[in-house]
Amino acid sequence: MIQVTLLIILILFFPYLAVQANQRFKLGSFFSPVVLCYVVGMVVSNTHLIESSTEFRETCAGLCIALALPLLLYASDFVFIRKNLRPLLASFGLAVLSAVLAPVMLAFFFFNTLPNIGQALGMLIGVYIGGTVNLFAVGQTLGADANFITLVNAADVMTGGVYLLLLSSIGPSLFGRFLPLNNARIQALNANDETYAQVRTDWKDVLKCLFSAVVVAGLSIGLTILLTGKINQSALMLLLTTLSLIAASLPFIRRLKGSFVVGEYLLMMFCICLGLMADLTQLQDNGPKILLFAAITLLGTVLLHLILAKIFKIDLEAFMVTSTATIFGPPFIPQISTVLNNPKLILPGIAAALAGIALANYLGSLVGKLYMYFNP
Repeated sequence: MIQVTLLIILILFFPYLAVQANQRFKLGSFFSPVVLCYVVGMVVSNTHLIESSTEFRETCAGLCIALALPLLLYASDFVFIRKNLRPLLASFGLAVLSAVLAPVMLAFFFFNTLPNIGQALGMLIGVYIGGTVNLFAVGQTLGADANFITLVNAADVMTGGVYLLLLSSIGPSLFGRFLPLNNARIQALNANDETYAQVRTDWKDVLKCLFSAVVVAGLSIGLTILLTGKINQSALMLLLTTLSLIAASLPFIRRLKGSFVVGEYLLMMFCICLGLMADLTQLQDNGPKILLFAAITLLGTVLLHLILAKIFKIDLEAFMVTSTATIFGPPFIPQISTVLNNPKLILPGIAAALAGIALANYLGSLVGKLYMYFNP
């Protein structure tokens, strides 16, 4: 009980300390509050400073993102989406193409002697287009045993965690060297600064924001269980997004002050939970080879996407959001949208992520089966 209490205190209050440390010591984007929260979660998890069940940590993560998402989506701008739909769709298509071509070429030319390479290939394509749920689904479709699926998932968590840290810290400046910036980002930044000033002075508005998020999240979870019989992640994200957009059109919701910053704080809580779920001990024994394969295929996927984005003149925001949508899935879109200081990217990003989840099982299973057929 004491350990659970300590964990709850860490999740609730460390984001505040991370924000204060970043502002006081001018740590910059590399050690942004989001990055600090994620790293602290990983350290606590892998040093076993605070023990708790995996189920409890997953529940905390799910609760944080379910409450954060409605508040962040209140800032959705359909005019912005319509004006930026073409580059976002193009970048999503290039991301999917990269997630198939890069792993296949690397597997064929450099890793063809690795045991069960076809199964690993299919699972990684599944997760690079959709998400973790697709990795497990593709693995089962390809006949992989539970231990191998867990091993590939652990390798993806490790390599994906490094890429997520990169996106959350130096991502905008790094990729911004190659891709143009969307001018709408500056306008969103100014709007967010104003919101911070409002939240610091009025806790009644904070409570109102939290209450609205609890209502939207509660209705979404209830409807998901009613329609699917369980808490299905894809269905929950779809309902949560839909109800949040409906709520955002209501006059009293539009009058709420500070919804973006409250959502951002909940997002930092989610990042701590995310770090707490990163268990690196699963990569012992046979893990290094799979880890190397996962690292190189992820690097190849991102680089190919970046090259194609440069060729087709995709802007920085579209590239980063669609890369996040395909490689990480819906829960991580708000995090990267916050890094880009543009909450207007959340809705199209989630839409791209849900489309990726729908495509991932088909493409991962198909490519995995074809590879195993031609490379028995």
